[in-house]
Amino acid sequence: MRWGGRAWRVITTAGHSPEHVSLYCAELQVLIAGDQVLPRISSNVSVHANEPQANPLQDWFDSLDKMQREVPDTALVLPAHNEPFYGLHARLAHLRRSQERALQRLLEQLAERPLRIVDSFEALFGRPISTDDASQLGLATGEAVACMNYLMAQGEVRREVDGVGVAWYAAG
Repeated sequence: MRWGGRAWRVITTAGHSPEHVSLYCAELQVLIAGDQVLPRISSNVSVHANEPQANPLQDWFDSLDKMQREVPDTALVLPAHNEPFYGLHARLAHLRRSQERALQRLLEQLAERPLRIVDSFEALFGRPISTDDASQLGLATGEAVACMNYLMAQGEVRREVDGVGVAWYAAG
């Protein structure tokens, strides 16, 4: 598309949202990344109630790969939150490694005993999530379900629902 007299490539990604759009201008070496790549935190990657079996974490991993292939490391990244930054490829690698470490911590806990989603928060986020803050609880729940769905798709986790309707997740 043309914007401000320059050609901008529309890059669609998924994971944070089903059809997230970032814009890249090769002439300016600028990426308007939106929420797809943030400098200090990771994007919220959640399963939502209308798609309980979705695998947005796989979509997000695929999108990180796509951004690395399609945007050079030299681009100035303009995120939706916090300051602009350089070093896109290093940031993408850091985001992936951080998520993989969280998944590994979760698998280690699941090897010890089955967990409910709320039992997985500390392994995934490195701290407890307060049930007093509905917003944080909702974000954490959506992300934890996304992690469990990803691990189930990988064949590393199974889910069983007990007699009162509580989902329990276990290794294998």
